[in-house]
Amino acid sequence: MTLTVAEFRPDPIHVHVGRETIEVHSLACAIDLLRSLRHDRLGRYAEMLLTQLEQAREPSQQAHAWAAFRSWAMACGLHAGDEGHSHAA
Repeated sequence: MTLTVAEFRPDPIHVHVGRETIEVHSLACAIDLLRSLRHDRLGRYAEMLLTQLEQAREPSQQAHAWAAFRSWAMACGLHAGDEGHSHAA
């Protein structure tokens, strides 16, 4: 029996920062977003999340990191999931 690991491909999400809507379609985009928020109040609360995203190498780690990013975005009011728009920051 051979185990195959599928490549991680997240479903893009839209986050709302101020009046801007940003499509985040990969871990690299999420990392860039968090880095851009480093000096903002939201960015100060995301240092451990940024580390998790940067260190995710295996598809399972990437899936967990993406779930953590989505949860963080929803908790901060940047992403409302499938239920509509929410705004923060």
